[in-house]
Amino acid sequence: METFDHVLSEEVFKLFGEMGYAGQVIYLTHHQYLCEVAKAVIPSVTIHELG
Repeated sequence: METFDHVLSEEVFKLFGEMGYAGQVIYLTHHQYLCEVAKAVIPSVTIHELG
């Protein structure tokens, strides 16, 4: 998703949010800005940072 523009990334996270009602969604990234987009689109998102 790092090659998507901001608008497309938001749309994908909206889909992930909908998918979360049916099951667990796991998305791995090292791009901090995508975590910020996820938080903005899905306020109830849980983000785990690995050390």
